[in-house]
Amino acid sequence: MGWFQRNTEGIKTKSAEKKEIPEGAWYKCPSCKTVVSAQDHEDALWVCGYCDHHERIGSTEYFALLFDKGKCRSLAPKMISEDPLEFVDTKSYPDRLMEAKKKTGLNDALRVASGELEGI
Repeated sequence: MGWFQRNTEGIKTKSAEKKEIPEGAWYKCPSCKTVVSAQDHEDALWVCGYCDHHERIGSTEYFALLFDKGKCRSLAPKMISEDPLEFVDTKSYPDRLMEAKKKTGLNDALRVASGELEGI
């Protein structure tokens, strides 16, 4: 779906002249539908400047926000969830864990890190 609508019929743009916008270059607020550049959205700390909608961010973005640059390290990054209670549901718990791991790329729902905040 294009962002622009032609007012005059018959205007043709050569394929070589068409420019593609890279995926992820723009952010559309799910609340007010305002579109801003992804970089501006990140610079605003993932808060919409028009309606104050707070976007969910992952632990990687949160740690980058919280800790000084390059001063963060994960504790127990290889920790893996298990099913000691043998939880029963409509879908098996190990299947849920595998699905979540594929979706997030993380081994566990919890990440713990230590680092410096403003040099401390």
